[in-house]
Amino acid sequence: MDILQENFPQLFYLYSTYYTPYATYIRPLRRALLLTQSYFYRYAFPTLYPFYVLTLRLLRSVLTEQPSLASLALLAILLLVSLKLMDMLRRTIIAWIAFAVRMIMYASVALMGVWVYQRGVEQSLEDLGWIIGLFAGLGEQGEKVGHARAAGRAKEARKIPQGNYRRRTKGAGW
Repeated sequence: MDILQENFPQLFYLYSTYYTPYATYIRPLRRALLLTQSYFYRYAFPTLYPFYVLTLRLLRSVLTEQPSLASLALLAILLLVSLKLMDMLRRTIIAWIAFAVRMIMYASVALMGVWVYQRGVEQSLEDLGWIIGLFAGLGEQGEKVGHARAAGRAKEARKIPQGNYRRRTKGAGW
């Protein structure tokens, strides 16, 4: 306690002289903080207070009392039941997704069968070759466009000067 009594005047002097130059910057921040706190305590806190009290009482009772064997067993049972429910939910979701994928696959096979039946085998093979050629052509066109864009980016990268990056830019204001 003697250390605090001896050093308190120096600490107070340091506090008062250190924050004086920054008071103009700190004052609006402090005001915003106080206004936010007043808004919270005026509007949000009355709504949240009952939940706060109940949670605080529950935490106090859990933290101060020794857990009984029955409460630990109940906690373990609740954990196991919740894990089982989550596993059932996961399996249900996966089953529905697998069902949807199967239905899409069966529908596409059925549509291809109807398409071959209506167009004939030879015409269907020609159509399939046209579709494959279309995708191959789109791939080649994509490669050409990609190479052109990459060359443009490389050209832009070569234009960037090396070394001092501090130069006047348009609209920088200095």
